[in-house]
Amino acid sequence: MVTSPNVLDEVRAYEEHSLKELRAAGYRITMPRVQVIRALADTHKALSAYAIHEKIISGGGKIDVVSVYRILSTLQEVGLIHHIGVVDGYFPCRVENCHGKRSEVLVNEDTGEVTELRIPQEVVSAIEEQARQQGFDATSIKVEITAAELSKGQ
Repeated sequence: MVTSPNVLDEVRAYEEHSLKELRAAGYRITMPRVQVIRALADTHKALSAYAIHEKIISGGGKIDVVSVYRILSTLQEVGLIHHIGVVDGYFPCRVENCHGKRSEVLVNEDTGEVTELRIPQEVVSAIEEQARQQGFDATSIKVEITAAELSKGQ
C-alpha cells in the first residue's frame, strides 16, 4: 500500500502530539502505549479494541486485549481519542482542543469513515442553556451523527 506524504505527516504528527500529551499528563511512554497510538494514527474508521489488538499483532507487535482496553481508557482520559458509541469504536482526536467536554463526529454509514466536526459555539451554548433550564450543568457534550453520502446528482 502506497501512503501519501500528507498522510505520513498526519500520522507522525498525531503520534508525536500523543506522546507529548501523555508525558505532560505524567504518564510514562511504554511500548504498548506507542503500539496502540500507532494502530490508531493512520485509521479513518473507528476501531474496536479487538481490531486494534489484531492490527498490532498482525504487524508483529505483542500486546493483550486487556492492555489495549486499559491504554484506550488512558488515551481517552488525556483527550487523545474519541470513543464513538454508535459504532463502539475508538478514533484518534486530530482536531485542536480535543481535551475536555466536547466530541463531535460524523460516521459515514456506507464506508464507516469518521470525520471530526466542530459544532458552532452558539449551538453548544444553546445546549448548555437547555441543560441549565432543566437544573443541570452540562459536564460534557458528545454529538455522533451517522449519515449517508449525498447522491452525486443532488
